[in-house]
Amino acid sequence: MSAGQSAQARAEEMLGAGRPTGLLARFKALFGIRTEPSAQAVADAANWSAGAEGERRTAAMVEVLAEEGWYGLFDRHIPGLHSANVDILLIGPDGTVVTVDAKLWHRRAQVEAVNGRLVHGEKDYSGAIRGARLETDMIEQDLRDALRSRGAVRVPAVHALIAVHNAPVAHGGFSLGEVQVVPAGQLLAVLRALPGRPDAARAAAVAAILQKLLPRYEQGDSQ
Repeated sequence: MSAGQSAQARAEEMLGAGRPTGLLARFKALFGIRTEPSAQAVADAANWSAGAEGERRTAAMVEVLAEEGWYGLFDRHIPGLHSANVDILLIGPDGTVVTVDAKLWHRRAQVEAVNGRLVHGEKDYSGAIRGARLETDMIEQDLRDALRSRGAVRVPAVHALIAVHNAPVAHGGFSLGEVQVVPAGQLLAVLRALPGRPDAARAAAVAAILQKLLPRYEQGDSQ
């Protein structure tokens, strides 16, 4: 499954769950009258659809990195975390690992750090920071265990990025809780600055391990 499909599936699930199912709805169905989902379900589905589009845009942007020795994994579950999945997981040409959480937010408000919180307009998205850190910590621990079981001594760090589409980002990007928040237009430059000296064999080994550790999202999985 490619980038954005789990979020889009969730949007469709929200719309389906938001449709009335009572006696009146069943009566209408007998006459071919379609019942509409609730306003809340429509709003929730729109948020998930925007997330899916952000993931697709980000995946399209990072495709060019494949020619530079990068590997990419998309829409992957993290075992041990009930509802967590990684939008985009990248492995640099030296084995550096980066998780990218894509956000598609309206441009009417700026994304900024306020008193240690991630804020976009009046909305507090600090949960995105906590989620990114938890995900990278879990991935880093599982990768460390897998590499050491193979006799590896050097374990790559796992970096967390949030790439923001549309909305302006304060200072052209900032870090919060060890998570870098960057405008989508700066994502490639930030990614290219992370790896050290290329090591093709190491990068391939790390990518292969992560591909096994993090299963693909499948339709119907909990999100």
